[in-house]
Amino acid sequence: MNPSKLLVIALSALLIAGCGKPSRPTINLYRAVHAGDLDQIKRHIYWGTDLNQPDPSGDMPLHVAARAGQVGIARELADHGAALAATNAAGQTPMDLALTTGKTQVAALLIEVGAPLDPQASLVALVRSGVSDRDSFDFLIRQGADVNRPDGTGQAPLHLAISLGRLETVRRLLQRGADVNQPDGAGATPLALAGALDPKAPDTADIIATLRQYGAKLPAGRAPDTPTDTQPDPTREPQ
Repeated sequence: MNPSKLLVIALSALLIAGCGKPSRPTINLYRAVHAGDLDQIKRHIYWGTDLNQPDPSGDMPLHVAARAGQVGIARELADHGAALAATNAAGQTPMDLALTTGKTQVAALLIEVGAPLDPQASLVALVRSGVSDRDSFDFLIRQGADVNRPDGTGQAPLHLAISLGRLETVRRLLQRGADVNQPDGAGATPLALAGALDPKAPDTADIIATLRQYGAKLPAGRAPDTPTDTQPDPTREPQ
């Protein structure tokens, strides 16, 4: 074959190959994730950017996507090597952030691609953090979390929420079936725990009133707490 024709064929092959190669990214990976720019993220993946390098705040790209509820970006990152259980500077995994912020579609995706989840431990973590997001609670209950399961000390999620003075979390747990009269490991009922809170704390009276609305009872032989004029509607869904 004519050498000139061989050269033309070789150049054509190079041009065709070059057409399939994406351009290099024009913005850094973290800016691309924050902006939701999937094209730029795919460029970073093609050109070998480290998907598990934390940004200055300690978040990795998958943490950013989880917090923002970016399902498509989270999938792209997970499919190309983003660490599913890596912790950020605050010790949170992408799953933790998805649940804390109510991004349950991302949480479901993370389970689909293999991220670990302990539903009960995650429920307790939400209660401890004062989270009361309806979607996250319902998601964890569907995954097997039990709002009445005590821990090794006999403390159920409701006892923890009361002890921490988390009014909206108390309401959410009661709406999801928490036993308003279940004693803790020391025999204290939820109403007794609420009665031991600082009476001057802003939510103490509302916590006691809410428990009463759901039928809370005092232990036998104990005098009633001082009545409160605050009577919140127990059917109202906290936002």
